[in-house]
Amino acid sequence: MLTDQQYSHFKTFGFVVLRKVFTEDELTLIKDELEQTMATAYAHDPFDGSKRHWTPMFGESTPFFANLLEDPRLCDVAEQLYGDDVIGMLTDANRYVGDTNWHSDTVSIQQYGIKFAFYLDPVGPDSGALRVIPGSHLLPLHETLDSKIGARESVIEDIPSVVCSSEPGDVVAFDLRLWHASVGGSDDRRMCTCVYYNNPKTSEEEEATRKQATNSRKTTAAFHDQDITIYNSHWLSNPSGSPKRKRWIERLHNLEFIRT
Repeated sequence: MLTDQQYSHFKTFGFVVLRKVFTEDELTLIKDELEQTMATAYAHDPFDGSKRHWTPMFGESTPFFANLLEDPRLCDVAEQLYGDDVIGMLTDANRYVGDTNWHSDTVSIQQYGIKFAFYLDPVGPDSGALRVIPGSHLLPLHETLDSKIGARESVIEDIPSVVCSSEPGDVVAFDLRLWHASVGGSDDRRMCTCVYYNNPKTSEEEEATRKQATNSRKTTAAFHDQDITIYNSHWLSNPSGSPKRKRWIERLHNLEFIRT
């Protein structure tokens, strides 16, 4: 779990960098599962460095990723920050190309949670490291960046920010409402994430979260021409009988992230 200082840093600035979370053996598993799953998911469109590839990682062939949401190194931090009823949402893998413009990962300030991002190669200021705008997960800065500054269309380097340089094994944790971007990178920047959502408590939060569910389906369709769902049937079967996963699945059905 986070120390008191890390907790205060996250709540104030919206992010924290956790060093050496994954071991060398775990990094080998992560790389192997990523490469195998990407090759299968994009057999119809092999990666050539011209566009980003993305895929969820819940399959039976990716046991490390499929069980990552329950990993206490991540889950305990999410619960510490957003309550014991947080919802485990997603593990995924990405192969990025080029810059990523300023944006946040939510449809509304009322829809939030935490993303744990980890890279399989060293990343720095000019090689694709995550850049964040401290405090932009909170009002009024969150909305000011969009409505008055036009951050989405701005030159990335023109917006004051903090660069979260990292090595393989490190994890960058940030609030989903936090504005973030990246510069440089390569034609194959491998990044994985593990995401938890706040369990909505108000009607405004629930409405925003349901809207996020709609956007999530659109995102999946945009990356994959073939019929694909985020939540693999093996993961949904909850083979280990995890009470936590059972609760997540029930809430995901309720909020229409999972449709039957």
